[in-house]
Amino acid sequence: MFLSDAGSHADDDIADRAEGSFPGGPLAGDEGAGDEAGPAAEPFPGMQSEADSVAEEGFGGLGFQSAPGSVADDVFGAEESFFGMQSESAVLTGVALGPGLRRGALVCVGALVGLGVLFWGGLAVYYAYRVFFASAHANPDMPHLPDARPWIAFYLTGALWAVGVGLFGLVARWRPRLLLWSFGCLVTAFFWPVGMAASAIAVAWRRRDLAASRRIALALLAVLVAVAGPLWRFAAPATTAEQAVVGSDTVLLGTWHSRTGMSVVLRADGTYTAGALSGGGLGSGEGIPASAGMWDTESPGGRSGVRLQIDGDLSHSVWFDVYQAGSDLVLCASDDPSNPCEVVLRRS
Repeated sequence: MFLSDAGSHADDDIADRAEGSFPGGPLAGDEGAGDEAGPAAEPFPGMQSEADSVAEEGFGGLGFQSAPGSVADDVFGAEESFFGMQSESAVLTGVALGPGLRRGALVCVGALVGLGVLFWGGLAVYYAYRVFFASAHANPDMPHLPDARPWIAFYLTGALWAVGVGLFGLVARWRPRLLLWSFGCLVTAFFWPVGMAASAIAVAWRRRDLAASRRIALALLAVLVAVAGPLWRFAAPATTAEQAVVGSDTVLLGTWHSRTGMSVVLRADGTYTAGALSGGGLGSGEGIPASAGMWDTESPGGRSGVRLQIDGDLSHSVWFDVYQAGSDLVLCASDDPSNPCEVVLRRS
């Protein structure tokens, strides 16, 4: 059985619901009921507020618990670094270090370019002396060697090119691209056609304001340098004596002599006569005023040589290596491996 008061209270609740109010607080659209309901009022009994639901969705799986609304504020407002954002101090540090590191790298490259200019300047002086002032033939015992000065001029051109581009890179307001280009040209200056041709192509490609005729001229210049440079370098003949292989003893017959007075006559019957032999072939350097004996050729390691058996004694012999010096064959002997033609016999 119900009391009459209970029925009256039920009627009041139904009336309140019809007017849009609920126990514990008004609906969201009820402006008048908001003042009477507290801030902790809920729309329905047992339901969570919007901030609580967002926080629970964000951290419920992680087991975090916090006051309603505070977690949502942290996620979407205060803690920006949660999503990978940098703090103000990190940003300021990166801004300060970035230009500093770039400036330091630029100074290092500029220093290397300056040292490269000094290095190639010294080589330019050395090559210029060899081209314009040195003798055409450094060894008078080998007068028919090709003149090396036209091919030394190849390296002189590379040294001058390196000095020019290095100075240009240093005085061009220290622009990073120009400094790197200068450094690359300095590194490749021993084979300067590469850097020169690449530079011409780069100018023709990047300078869109140039006339078409000038760009074509730069491209043709690059092709000319790329072709003529290697021909200049690799078509050079040997300018030093090289060990030779002879196919027959007959190519060695005749009289051989040196500027110091030694002489050797090689005959077709395998005999020889010699005067004032000395130097490298004996090892001890003891002189032999005059001798006679047998001679023959040997080819150890695929390189020919002449052995003179003094008085027919194989243990007491003199050895000469056969070298090709230009158009001449020469006989060389030495005790110094770094100077194999210390004693040179030329055929008269």
